[in-house]
Amino acid sequence: MNRLILVMASRWMRLVLVLFIVLSLQTTVFAQLRPFGVAAQVVLLFVVCVGANYGVSVGALAGLIAGLMYDFVLTTPVGLGSLVLGLAGATAGLLLYFFHNPTWWMRLVAITIASALGEIYFPLAQAMVGLEGWLQLRLIKVTAVVVVVNLVLAPLVLVITRWTLSERRSTT
Repeated sequence: MNRLILVMASRWMRLVLVLFIVLSLQTTVFAQLRPFGVAAQVVLLFVVCVGANYGVSVGALAGLIAGLMYDFVLTTPVGLGSLVLGLAGATAGLLLYFFHNPTWWMRLVAITIASALGEIYFPLAQAMVGLEGWLQLRLIKVTAVVVVVNLVLAPLVLVITRWTLSERRSTT
C-alpha cells in the first residue's frame, strides 16, 4: 500500500496528470484560438520548459511521454510526436547545459530557440517517414507565431513545470 501511495505521489505521476490537462487544452481551446491562422503549441511549450528547467534527460523523457500522449490524438504515425517532442525537450536542456545557474532570461532564450526548432522538427520528421506536403514556405509563419506565443506564455508554464516535477519529501 505504501508503494502505491509513493507512486501516486511521485513527480512522474504529476507529470502525466498535468500533461493530460495540457493536451486537453491543446486539442480544445488552443485548436480554436488561432492567431494569424496558426494554432499555438502548448504541448511543445510545456516540454521545452521542462527541458529548460530540468535539463536534457528530464526534458527528453517528458517529451517522449507528452509525445506518446499526443500521438494518440494525432493522425500521424505513432511515435513521431514522441520523437519530435523528446528531441525538443532535450534541445532546450542542451542549450543550457553549460551554464551552472542559468538566469531567467537565458531560460527564455532557450525556450524560444527550442520552440522554433521543435516546430521545424515535426515537418522534417513527417517528410522523413514519407508524409508529403509538410515542408512549405508557410512553416516560417507558423514557426514565428508559435515562438511569439510560447515566449508570452513561457513564464507561467515555467512555474507550472517547476511545481509539476519538483521533488517532494515523503512523510511515510
